[in-house]
Amino acid sequence: MLQIEGLNTYYGDSHILRGVDVEMPAATSVGLLGRNGMGKTTLIRSLMGYVRP
Repeated sequence: MLQIEGLNTYYGDSHILRGVDVEMPAATSVGLLGRNGMGKTTLIRSLMGYVRP
């Protein structure tokens, strides 16, 4: 299971992700869709620990 509550991510003074909540049961597949610059890669990088929230 993956559960995230209130994820916030900043790049310098820019607030990129604001209050993201995610809950996924085990063995669940998801797709992440959106336009360029909407934060898809930043969300994944934050979840993986590559970007400090």
